[in-house]
Amino acid sequence: MKFLLHKSLLFVLGILFLSQCLFISFPNQTSPVPKEKLVTGSSTESPDKILLIPIEGEISSEKKSSGGLLSGEKDSIVSRVKTYLSMAARDPEIKGVILKIDSPGGSVTASDLIHHEILEFKKKKNVPVLSLFMDTAASGAYYLSMATDHIQAHPTTITGSIGVLRFGINVKEALDKLGIKSSTIRSGPNKATGNPVEEFTPEQKKVFQDIIMENYERFLSIIKKGRPKLKESDLRKLADGRIYSANQALETGLIDSIGYFEDAIVQMTKLPGYKASSSQTPRIVFYSYKGPQPENFYQIDSNTGAGPTILESLLPFRISPDHKLHYLFSPE
Repeated sequence: MKFLLHKSLLFVLGILFLSQCLFISFPNQTSPVPKEKLVTGSSTESPDKILLIPIEGEISSEKKSSGGLLSGEKDSIVSRVKTYLSMAARDPEIKGVILKIDSPGGSVTASDLIHHEILEFKKKKNVPVLSLFMDTAASGAYYLSMATDHIQAHPTTITGSIGVLRFGINVKEALDKLGIKSSTIRSGPNKATGNPVEEFTPEQKKVFQDIIMENYERFLSIIKKGRPKLKESDLRKLADGRIYSANQALETGLIDSIGYFEDAIVQMTKLPGYKASSSQTPRIVFYSYKGPQPENFYQIDSNTGAGPTILESLLPFRISPDHKLHYLFSPE
């Protein structure tokens, strides 16, 4: 039994070492400028356009691997959304933007950056922005949707998960059994707070809890602005970290409607600020760095390559080597 314990611990430590030390990077081969592609309609049918922007996977401001150990890097979701909104702001034919959101959330800062960029875009462009929730639009994904003018969920959407997380593990007891001790040298008692080979002190726990609660209150303040009809007392009851179905979210006031892609287009044309230049159905477009012309809305992805690497898939738990906070729905 003791031998098996030692073997398991060595395996975990080996994976941790590899995940931190093994990194192979290749140049990004994508085109430097995204091109507009058509989903439906044609320029001869309507002069107006509605832009689709996919926000998929975990929200981060870090560059992402395309999913393999030997893959190159691609722009972060934050960078990609910023690029697309900047292009849309310069296009007079774009009358509205739909965010196709399928994300469990992500880092606090990345979620807030996208929220901020949407608000800035609306100031410059003065067109409506609609959130279209797909499978999952939780935590940070819900946070950024507060900058939009209407939230529509798919009938099977999971949303909510309003709250803040800091991921971490502690292996002190396991290492003690192997006779491995921490030799960290620090300038003060709280300098190495969160070290996975040392126990949290009550003071250190309070440091993190205070910061987490501060960001939680910020989350609530963002929802208050985005959902002004929602009473604060009701919001605090809803914001305990739980997830909601589309029907539950609609009943509680967390979203505005439930429907499909076609419904979102109709809803967009009814929003205040939508200024059509003709009575014809608007063209639906998106920006892409790659790939052939899509045949329909469901083939559009974020092109960020946000899937897990091989090493990340092997790990039985999430490793957080820094003190990053997350607006994220995760069972881990």
